[in-house]
Amino acid sequence: MSPTPPPRSLAERRMRLEQALASTRIEGHQPSAEFLADMEAMVDGQLGAEEVRRRIIERAQEADRWAMPERGESA
Repeated sequence: MSPTPPPRSLAERRMRLEQALASTRIEGHQPSAEFLADMEAMVDGQLGAEEVRRRIIERAQEADRWAMPERGESA
């Protein structure tokens, strides 16, 4: 088993988030306000990674439900 890495500082977590967001924006993706709020809360230590992951999946599933016509309906 490998040793646990030392915790990252707030400044390092914020820098990593900004780098990740810059990369996604270069690719043409514009993150939602909800996503950005979750990321800020995770960087600040208010939310854990698993909770953020759960929220992202929940929002994606909700968007899919709205985008998909009900069974038996015409598109």
